[in-house]
Amino acid sequence: MAVHSSTFRFASKASHPKNAVALIYDLEGFSRFFNQPDVQTYVPAFLNHVSEAIAVCLYGGNGYWTGSKEEFGKLRLRVVHEKFMGDGALYIILPPTDVDDFPKTTLRALSVRLWSLQKHFEEVIKKSLHDVPVLEVPKRIRFGASRGSVYELKKSGTAHREFIGFCINQASRLQSYCPDLGFIASARLQIPDDELQKSGYMKIVATKIKGFPNEIVIVKQAEYNALSAETKSDLFFDQQA
Repeated sequence: MAVHSSTFRFASKASHPKNAVALIYDLEGFSRFFNQPDVQTYVPAFLNHVSEAIAVCLYGGNGYWTGSKEEFGKLRLRVVHEKFMGDGALYIILPPTDVDDFPKTTLRALSVRLWSLQKHFEEVIKKSLHDVPVLEVPKRIRFGASRGSVYELKKSGTAHREFIGFCINQASRLQSYCPDLGFIASARLQIPDDELQKSGYMKIVATKIKGFPNEIVIVKQAEYNALSAETKSDLFFDQQA
């Protein structure tokens, strides 16, 4: 009987740790959307609209979903890995090549753009309807972000690579932690407090993230304030209360 080897093998050593941000988005209701007839003719078009909007947040361009159709400038960061994961995607982001850390305002600016995108996601939906023949599309997008060391795994004999690191797992859990919040980031992003305050963000303790108890997270203050008292007491602890 023939013995089959694994479908792929990783190179024997992972890379040295890299200072990275893991960003994950999830499309709420994507499974229901995908279960409609003839999805192969329009699901790619919808996903491309979403991907293009996120690319504007990451790389700069026309933020058409904002009321002023703001032109976003280029951010000093590098996206070194993008991976579609069925109902969302993972991005691994590194500092620019000429420095070891992210410039002071970069991650704050990215957070502001992503929060704005999820807040006005209906504008992406409207644009996608030129290419999508059904109204039953995902109505919400949620983002989770964290920061930490990641390690690159190369697949032997190919140019493909994967990344591992606790921040990837944490970003995934953050985006699903409190569905009423469209953007949650770990305070590990290390955005200075004065930068957070400029854009209406606050720090709060998330008490029930699986594997990461009592994690300090960054949320939009207005969005957090709109949560029910029950949700706040169940999922968060306000150190300043």
